[in-house]
Amino acid sequence: MLASLRKDPWLALALLVSAGACMVPLWVADLLPFQDLPQHLAAVRTIHDLDDPTLALGRYHAVELGRTQYLSWYLLLDALCYVLPLDLANRLVLSLYVAAVPLSTYALLRALGRNGAAALLAAPLALNTYLYMGFANYVVALPMVLWALAWLVRLQDRWDLRLSLALGALVVLLFYSHVQALLMYLGFAGITLALRSPGLHPRHWWRPASHTAPTLGLLVMWMARSRILATGKDWAEGHGGRNTTDTKVNFEPILRRFEAVPGQLMEVFRDDSDEKILLAWLGLLLLVALVGQRSPAPLPGDTLPTSTEPHWPTFGRTRAALAGKLPVVLLGAACVVYVLSPISYKWIWPISHRLVPLLGMMAVVAVGCVSMPFRKSLLLVPATLLCVHTGVVHADHGERFNAEAGPIRDLVRTAEPGKKLVALIFDSGSGVTRGNPYLHFGQYYVVERGGMANFSFANMPQSPVVYPDTGGPPTLRARWEWLPHLFRWGRE
Repeated sequence: MLASLRKDPWLALALLVSAGACMVPLWVADLLPFQDLPQHLAAVRTIHDLDDPTLALGRYHAVELGRTQYLSWYLLLDALCYVLPLDLANRLVLSLYVAAVPLSTYALLRALGRNGAAALLAAPLALNTYLYMGFANYVVALPMVLWALAWLVRLQDRWDLRLSLALGALVVLLFYSHVQALLMYLGFAGITLALRSPGLHPRHWWRPASHTAPTLGLLVMWMARSRILATGKDWAEGHGGRNTTDTKVNFEPILRRFEAVPGQLMEVFRDDSDEKILLAWLGLLLLVALVGQRSPAPLPGDTLPTSTEPHWPTFGRTRAALAGKLPVVLLGAACVVYVLSPISYKWIWPISHRLVPLLGMMAVVAVGCVSMPFRKSLLLVPATLLCVHTGVVHADHGERFNAEAGPIRDLVRTAEPGKKLVALIFDSGSGVTRGNPYLHFGQYYVVERGGMANFSFANMPQSPVVYPDTGGPPTLRARWEWLPHLFRWGRE
């Protein structure tokens, strides 16, 4: 990838500027408007400083890493906290994620023999709705999906044991980041292996597919140990009796799926500034799709030897044609999954909607072309300017949110360390961003002063932090954090 970028310095410069511009919003404000982020930071603080007597985190919490597979984010920040403050480590990892989105898209485009310039259009997608919802574990998994696909394509073109081992390690890391992203990769990988292998007999695809074996084993063990499939009393009494969600699989109307796409991609502000960014992004995407020149000659994987399908020549030709349009096929498959998947199951929400950022990244790969006339004028300069504008808009809103939030950290630092806090957030919404960015601000007490704050993700199935048998908070009514006006000290 670096070698190809050295041959294309203008694109390398555009990628550098675009990724850097999209990182700026992560550094301009003291408080980031990412809804669930305080919960994740509090979990990292608990893991890292559990035995600190001043913070007294160990008095109220225990750490059980084996109860969840959401570990990569927590353990990476935990490791960085040995040399960096938690806030700085968090911004650094988020910056790496933002840079990884266009770079992983570039890697997949190049692996498929396409020009990597379209990867510039992936950079604004890093600042998506689910980053603002604070789904840190999930968003960092998205570029891993693209990078793993790029490595798989290269592995099919030329078998290499070291690359296979590296790809296996990357997919294991993907499992420890987010299961839904892993399942999407496994589906993409199955389609890729089926279409690009010389034949359907296992001898043609077992070696490139072998990298998934360790992860599939981990996935089976996790499903057996976790309560993802538990029902009835086993579910209700699990995790300290705090499982208050039902076990019903919930769907939403099909029309709602299509209406939700813009809002689930990058509509995160109260004004229309992000909607204008989305329209400009769609315009450039359409321009690449219409003007970009497709391959004049077969690329690796575009054709298959007819002798590999002696009994079904028509099927073989169809498979070869689909292999030549692999990114479009993968995008179509992802769209089908998006339409058919449920919106929620147990504590997992939203299942279908969170696929939208990945659909956007796959759309960029799908429109990628081999060459484009007047590339600088039609793509490099406009796309880079769009990324810079995106960074400026998000940075401006970040500063406005920071001014709205006020000196929360200073307020929290006046509190006595190592105690218990209940956070009654009567107005969790913001005049700057959509969603409820203040909902979990009580966790900044744990981040800054230790102790325990409720409402907390602790004891929930996705958290490696649990309450001990004694010393945890009382079990309050379901979703009490959304209903602070019903809280009564005498009852609770």
